[in-house]
Amino acid sequence: MIWTFILGAIAGWGAEGAEDRLKPLVAQYLPGEAPGGVEMRAISLALCLFSASVNVAFSGWGSAVARALGGVLGVLGPRLYAKFKATRAPDYDS
Repeated sequence: MIWTFILGAIAGWGAEGAEDRLKPLVAQYLPGEAPGGVEMRAISLALCLFSASVNVAFSGWGSAVARALGGVLGVLGPRLYAKFKATRAPDYDS
């Protein structure tokens, strides 16, 4: 279960980096305009979580809940850490 959680967290964390690489491919295969920012983030997160799911399926064990929670942590973790770090930094300008 911890392994699926870690895979989900890696997939969520890597979704932002995969977004730039996936955008030209998605725009090439989908008709009409290229997907917008939020839609592209959702597509990249879904594809990263799918790749984590395939990895877990080949191993024969895992939990979908742990993978989903790991994905949420992977997406929100860097933002929460940056916010926490910003609140601890002293503001010498005021």
